[in-house]
Amino acid sequence: MYELLKRSMPFNRPGVGLWISAAALMTECLNLAAANPAQAQAVQWKGNGHFYEVVAEPDGITWTQARAAAKARGGYLVSLTSKEENRFAWSFIAEKTQYWTKSLREGESDAVGPWIGLVQIRHQAMEPDKGWRWVSKEPLEYTKWAPGKPNNLQEIEDYAHYFIVACSPKKGTWNDISNDPL
Repeated sequence: MYELLKRSMPFNRPGVGLWISAAALMTECLNLAAANPAQAQAVQWKGNGHFYEVVAEPDGITWTQARAAAKARGGYLVSLTSKEENRFAWSFIAEKTQYWTKSLREGESDAVGPWIGLVQIRHQAMEPDKGWRWVSKEPLEYTKWAPGKPNNLQEIEDYAHYFIVACSPKKGTWNDISNDPL
């Protein structure tokens, strides 16, 4: 639905923006998955000089589609390399219900948020928490997994997104999930 993209330079074409999808992707720069996406204004983070923008994909989008769309626009799914960058990116989507869907689990309602640029390379993986890398190839030195994550449920969860566990006070956390549209 949404993605957040990151890009080191602003776009030079009018009307083109960065996206986020859960069916939002979180990218640094931009994702072009919808014909008429709801676009937010790109914002530059002083911490690294990159531009960030949230874009809605109302019909949902897979992680691989989101990555391809971001790449086609000159950006990539967001790489959250520090607590500060995660907090900055989180500010785009926190408390904005249009970027979230619900997932029912044992009578509780978890919140499923935008895709981020973290992927598990299966042939390199020591399940469930090894083999993860950023699409930007930046080092994976910071993580903010939700409690009990990643868990590689059903051994098919190789993609990351923002996630809020029902009734959890922890914010800005991540989950591993399959490549299904969010």
